[in-house]
Amino acid sequence: GSYRDGAQAGAPQARQVADAWHLLNNLAQAVERVIGRHRADLRQSLTSHDDRAEDGPASAGRDRAELDIHGRPRPLVARTRERHQQIHERIERGDSLRAIARDLQLSRGTVNRFARTADVNELLISAIHRPTLIDDYRLYLHHRWMEGCTNASALTREIQRLGYQGDINTVRRHLKAYRSGAIPATAPLPHLTVRRVTDWIMRRPEHLTDVERKGLDELCERNPALATTVEYARRLALMIRTRRSEHLALDVWIADVRLDGQRELRTLANGMQRDRAAIQAALTTTYTSGAVEGNVTRIKLLKRQMYGRANLDLLRRRILLSP
Repeated sequence: GSYRDGAQAGAPQARQVADAWHLLNNLAQAVERVIGRHRADLRQSLTSHDDRAEDGPASAGRDRAELDIHGRPRPLVARTRERHQQIHERIERGDSLRAIARDLQLSRGTVNRFARTADVNELLISAIHRPTLIDDYRLYLHHRWMEGCTNASALTREIQRLGYQGDINTVRRHLKAYRSGAIPATAPLPHLTVRRVTDWIMRRPEHLTDVERKGLDELCERNPALATTVEYARRLALMIRTRRSEHLALDVWIADVRLDGQRELRTLANGMQRDRAAIQAALTTTYTSGAVEGNVTRIKLLKRQMYGRANLDLLRRRILLSP
């Protein structure tokens, strides 16, 4: 609002146009907050995925993940189970969370997290199945292994062409279970986090992999609120990216979100209503602040290259003389 009012006061005759990137960024932040409120469903997705094959390879893999190389429970797993039991026993006795945190020498946030979780397995899922660089490529590696390609170097090069940024050692560790004969019947879904699901929603649908599309579909089936969020987010993202919007399309989107959208999207819609003219201009014109943002980035780069010793004269000469 301050930028809008300042521009209007300084140049009342100018036409204000919202920036497409900032519109998408604001939408992504609202979607991320919605998913954050429903993060329990992300844990339920992993739990139900394991429960569907309780006696199968997924359950066996989960049990192995809780043991070290000598077959003993991993220290993290044992400590998590012990803390969960201690905290819930103290809660049943009527002790306050503040007293529990003080006696066990834990932070209030940790005690609150353990207290909110009735089943310790939900905590173990987060502790054992931490996100890794290879999560998005598990399905691809599984299919290639089943096709007969077992060379870690070749598989690493293949997924690097798909965007993998890790090294060969991570791939080798992932394939170690395959070489020992513990080949799962199907590749597991990637670890679901708020950021990961937000990325799935904000990405173009045709750019999602099969496993990503499957994971998002399962979440939408389980949680209608997330399903409507996906629908509204993709509608607005399509309008912004294509920059082809009918005159009333934005008004219809705002009205629909106000009717049954999540509160984070309703807050976004209210702000968009206040800047409706500038946003409508962004959806129907080719104006963008990308060139300005690029020059700002270049100036910041030049300034930082001089390690904080850039006076205005030197900085001005570098800006004007640099290509």
